[in-house]
Amino acid sequence: MEGSYEEERYYLENLIGESMEDYLQLLEESLVRKIKVLDKIEEFDLKQKDVLSSDDATPDFEKFDSYIEEKGKLIDELNSLDDGFEALYERVADTLKSDIPGNASKIRKLQELIREITDKSVEIQKQEAENKALVEKYFRSARGGIGKGRNSLNAAYSYFQAQRGISGADSLYVDSKQ
Repeated sequence: MEGSYEEERYYLENLIGESMEDYLQLLEESLVRKIKVLDKIEEFDLKQKDVLSSDDATPDFEKFDSYIEEKGKLIDELNSLDDGFEALYERVADTLKSDIPGNASKIRKLQELIREITDKSVEIQKQEAENKALVEKYFRSARGGIGKGRNSLNAAYSYFQAQRGISGADSLYVDSKQ
């Protein structure tokens, strides 16, 4: 006995336990939440850039580290959203693919959200690379300062040694018999 398309869809939806519309709504909400998390990560990247670009001789690394910690929490949330999205999608993928025309508008909406997520991810990667370059620039500069300091220290030590040698040499020429 071959059932109609509607009967098959009804069966599949009830087999899953929720309507396809509910699942598509959950998928959309998951993507929207992911966009909000990416926006927050982007904000922290810009704050990190501000810290690294400040005119201060030494950036506020405590603030920088706190931003890294907050971004870590957001990345954990992002991973959790990804896992949930994938698990939910796996549950409905076959049913969704079997009725593409019936779900076309929702599928287009999901695709738009995924494109937005991809664009935001690319921007975040770009900002992360810029921040990395700023950190590397700072440390190269600091390392150069350490080298200059070391050179100054070596020069001072050499001067001290030379002075010691001179005072020792003076004593050779001074008559110690009086």
